Amino acid sequence: MKRHGFLLVGVALSAVLLAWTLRGLHLEELVQALSGLKIPWLLIGAGFYFVAVILRTWRWGILLYGLQSTGFGDRFVALTIGYMGNNLYPARAGELLRAYVLQRRCGVRASAALGTIVVERVLDGLMVVFLAMVALLFFPLPASLRPAVMAGGAVFGGALLILLGMARSAAKLHHLLERAPRHLLGFRVERAMAFLSRFLDGLTVLRHPTHALAVGGLTALIWLAEAGTYSLVMQAFPFRASFFSLLVMTATVNLATALPSAPGYVGTFEAPGVAVLRAFGIPAGVAFSYTLLLHLILWLPITLLGLFLFLREGLRGILRPVDASALSSRPDAAL
Repeated sequence: MKRHGFLLVGVALSAVLLAWTLRGLHLEELVQALSGLKIPWLLIGAGFYFVAVILRTWRWGILLYGLQSTGFGDRFVALTIGYMGNNLYPARAGELLRAYVLQRRCGVRASAALGTIVVERVLDGLMVVFLAMVALLFFPLPASLRPAVMAGGAVFGGALLILLGMARSAAKLHHLLERAPRHLLGFRVERAMAFLSRFLDGLTVLRHPTHALAVGGLTALIWLAEAGTYSLVMQAFPFRASFFSLLVMTATVNLATALPSAPGYVGTFEAPGVAVLRAFGIPAGVAFSYTLLLHLILWLPITLLGLFLFLREGLRGILRPVDASALSSRPDAAL
């Protein structure tokens, strides 16, 4: 019931944001913006996006430091299937699916893998905020978007501090969890404590400065590559915007997609993307056409590849990956 309520909230927010984005637009504006579109640049942009995916796969290997060894191909398959899940299901359910696939292929406990994914997401959030702030040195962020960047920095910064504290205190926390009187606890509480214990293992990389710096450097490269995709797709259109303005768009869009939305981030991608471009003087019809096609290019190829890999892995039996019990109830999926 809660899951359905969350989905309804997301669908409602997506509908509101789309209606707000489309207000005042006319069909002829969209047709004119799409006329003369240079298709080869769209294909180049779609291919270049996988540079960021490869960098993410490499980074995940460093984040998994101290756990079971994993192959690059195994991580790539798990990550791609997870992105497919994020694109097709609400509430970023693909993260759970991604952790499960890695466990299935490499034996890494899903709860520990989820720890690394949480670290990854927090670092991603901090990086997009940082990129927006760097871009502010060259261009003023629209007043309506400035609070979102500041709030994002506070949220992700606070989350990183919490994770760092948990990583530094991991030994003490493990000791407390082991000494807890489990025979007095209910099954659900005992299971949650076991999950937390293994989750702490996924924070190991934060206790090793060299590895943490490598992860930070790769995170910067990942988001520069993503902004590069935005720039390449722009070449298909008859307008130009500075790379710094695209950094602002990249940061703002990715902060907004953390909000509840319909599957595929419908609306939460388009609304901030169009708002940023219009703030930098791009006409509404062109801004919407570009943002819509960019969203499709970021969504479709990896979703199709992830779906292919999902079916190849024989995961058809997981009919509802949005539900943790659908994974944890399987005999080979102990969290």
